[in-house]
Amino acid sequence: MPDSLHTIPATHAHTHAAPKPAARTATPDTLGLPWTPLTVSEVNCPVALRGECGTGSDIPPYRHGMAPEERPQLPGYDSGTMVLLLGVFVLIAANFRHYSTFLKTFANDLWSVRRRGNVFDDHTVSETRIMGSLLLLACVCEGILAFGAVSAGLPAGSSMSIFPAIMTAVGVAVGYYVWQLAAYSITGYTFAAKSVRRQWLKGFNASQALLGLGLVIPAVMALFNPALSVTLAIIGAALYATARIIFICKGFRLFYDNFGSLLYFILYLCTLEITPVVILYKARSLFYSATV
Repeated sequence: MPDSLHTIPATHAHTHAAPKPAARTATPDTLGLPWTPLTVSEVNCPVALRGECGTGSDIPPYRHGMAPEERPQLPGYDSGTMVLLLGVFVLIAANFRHYSTFLKTFANDLWSVRRRGNVFDDHTVSETRIMGSLLLLACVCEGILAFGAVSAGLPAGSSMSIFPAIMTAVGVAVGYYVWQLAAYSITGYTFAAKSVRRQWLKGFNASQALLGLGLVIPAVMALFNPALSVTLAIIGAALYATARIIFICKGFRLFYDNFGSLLYFILYLCTLEITPVVILYKARSLFYSATV
């Protein structure tokens, strides 16, 4: 073949050469401003959050997450408190024998004012143990509700040790019961016959046992829902007042003979029923200072 067929003119060779990439230059955007690439700092911290980015850090605050907060400790999660409450329940279940006889005598002790005992009344050691268990339950529930009411009124940021505080409140409730039992025994020994004093003391124990049964549900709710502690404490106070009214009515039926006995009964109400409750209410600040 002739060489002219294999020879490409120089001008034609330049025409088919690959074009060189043009250098990237800043071109105006739709607003007419020159385009510039974003830096790593600008990508991590947008302009809208530019003032919130930490000094010396390119990580925006929404990438840090939320600071962890300690979960509030519920009284119901405290091991000592639950062992105390479950122990009382087990004690009641272990002693709850001949319950039909106990319920009959319990109703008589709560309201009856017979001057003489019935020869057919059957009082067993099991009944005494059940009564003691219910009285202990009443003291434990009173302590739990008192703890909830006091802890709900604490200033913000204040706290109490749960189990020591509940045990202190339960101890106060037990001491208050023992003081009341001694005061009623002395009053009955001074102003009434032996049979009347015995019925009066049985009525007191029966009313406290009834109170213990009524306080179980509010006390358990106060352990697992502290936000309702004040409301539950008010319910507990209403149940306490109901039990006291039943006991006071029985005492009135036992001791009232004439107008002179009415005066003594009013003195009894002021001395043994109203004044101790007011003193305990005023001493709640001492309870807080002793358990913080």
